Amino acid sequence: MQQNDDVPLYRYSSASLAPVPRTTFESEQIRERQDLQRLLLNDLSILGDDLLAITEEYGAFKDSSRRIDILALDRRGNLVVIELKRTDDGGHMDLQSLRYAAMVSTMTLDHLVETYAEAHHVEVEQAKLALTDWIEEPLEELPNRVRVILVSADFSTEVTSTVLWLNDNYGTDIACFRLSPYRLGDELLVDLQQLIPLPEATDFQIQQRRKVTATAANRESGRDFTRYDLVLGEESITASSKQGAVKLAIIAAHQAGVDIDSIRTATRGHRWNAVHPQEGESVQDAFVREYPESSPGHRWFDLEIREGDTAWTTPRWGGADTETMLDALARASRGKLRIEWSKNDAGGRA
Repeated sequence: MQQNDDVPLYRYSSASLAPVPRTTFESEQIRERQDLQRLLLNDLSILGDDLLAITEEYGAFKDSSRRIDILALDRRGNLVVIELKRTDDGGHMDLQSLRYAAMVSTMTLDHLVETYAEAHHVEVEQAKLALTDWIEEPLEELPNRVRVILVSADFSTEVTSTVLWLNDNYGTDIACFRLSPYRLGDELLVDLQQLIPLPEATDFQIQQRRKVTATAANRESGRDFTRYDLVLGEESITASSKQGAVKLAIIAAHQAGVDIDSIRTATRGHRWNAVHPQEGESVQDAFVREYPESSPGHRWFDLEIREGDTAWTTPRWGGADTETMLDALARASRGKLRIEWSKNDAGGRA
């Protein structure tokens, strides 16, 4: 696209708007891996708040020496390939990233956990818990779908045209971010803009494409990504996941004064676990201590439901039980809290 010279940054003063000269990462002696990649890895939130860094320079591919700059995971359990260039044309990163996405699509959940553990210097069980807490819905295995994020000082028309064509015609999820450096005296400023897709212009298209993709994926895999809109008292919540909807309703009912026995009856209380945290001990640590044979994965420890020295934990409810539990919680809360729900038709995501 190479539009930076046409849309410069300006420095404001009471007298004028003075353009800030654009520079290049090369002239500023800023390197791709040691500088830009390192900073992105430390804070992926600038590319989206649904990204968890797994590792950098990932290259565990058979018969290949290629390496992914940054491998990440989004909240839906999709792997995200992030490729970075400091050049003004993006090189051939569109084609390169497609190869990486295809190669990494065969990664298993167990290998993902091991990769995270090695990169973050933690035990495998800690890595498993971190990933379980990150992903919105429990996963038996990683989806085949892989997202791609391209970050470059600018992109050639060849790259942007290819990305738009792939997204529009083949349902790929490729985003392009332009990272432009500007020199202001002794300071180096960096302007980050998402070029593809333009959020304000294509949000509806993206939702529709995701809905179609999710519907097809659901038919093939049997998985259900239905989202729910909730009314909890005076609060309205849109596009909550199945798990999130049940959890929010449980917490709201408890805070409204609905007794714990009624909440448990509405949500399979026989599968709740009572734990007794000692001084300075978290609910999760108490669960591990009192139920050493049970895995802490796919449980809720942050419901804040207590009776004296007893704290309650529950499985992460969802699946086919969601609507039954929401209805039961609504009945149990009558007179104390209004609970209503409806399906969000645009909320299914693959």
